[in-house]
Amino acid sequence: MKIEITSRANPRLKELLAVKEKLFFFEGEKLVCDILTRQLIVNQLLVSQQGEKYLPEIAATVKEYWQVSSQVLEKVSDLKSSPPLIAVLDIPQREIDFSLEKIALGFVGIQDPGNLGTVFRCASAFGISALALAGGCVRANHPKVIRSAQTAILDVPFQVFPNVDALIAKALAQNAHVYVTGSHHHEAPLPLARMEFPCLLLFGNEGQGLEPLLLERFPLIRLEQKERIDSLNVAVSACILMHELQRLHGL
Repeated sequence: MKIEITSRANPRLKELLAVKEKLFFFEGEKLVCDILTRQLIVNQLLVSQQGEKYLPEIAATVKEYWQVSSQVLEKVSDLKSSPPLIAVLDIPQREIDFSLEKIALGFVGIQDPGNLGTVFRCASAFGISALALAGGCVRANHPKVIRSAQTAILDVPFQVFPNVDALIAKALAQNAHVYVTGSHHHEAPLPLARMEFPCLLLFGNEGQGLEPLLLERFPLIRLEQKERIDSLNVAVSACILMHELQRLHGL
């Protein structure tokens, strides 16, 4: 359905903005064109007059095609300079069955959207097929997460848990081994080669990492690093471990 929207006061536009935090907004010519060539459902496709020239052959199902003014794009966009194309999608969470996932990664309380976006991108690159987000992680549809992850956020299923206890309880109930990560020295960190599957590998937030009780309860996976470096960025650590897991165990 093609709709012309030129006013910021348009009721359809107001309805969309009212639920913006529940949806995924993809902005920019390259990103939107990548989405349109996939077998996806696009709720709204916002196109300026200038943006029409960028449109590819569309494979996606577009529910509403909005021809919009630059003022409308400025209202919707989170970028300093509004793009000519915006695609709005609803990406549902997927229930993780830990018994079927060789390796699922869990992230607890990540606050930096750039970090979470990088995690999605690396997970897509290294074959991780499930991410669990717990303990007040930044929302997956945050604009900066999407800008960092790009289309990788479409490729890696994820589930949000209210807290880390709920996440661990589900993983254990589905017979998954649980491992924790940390930068602190440990008498006997577990070598990656000795990990058992299926498993859940947990990462803590940027400031505090995982709670000490979790580090005591489950086997620790630790990256070897020089003592002069206190800790690595959580996204960097996760990406290094994804690479090593793919190399050692295949994903």
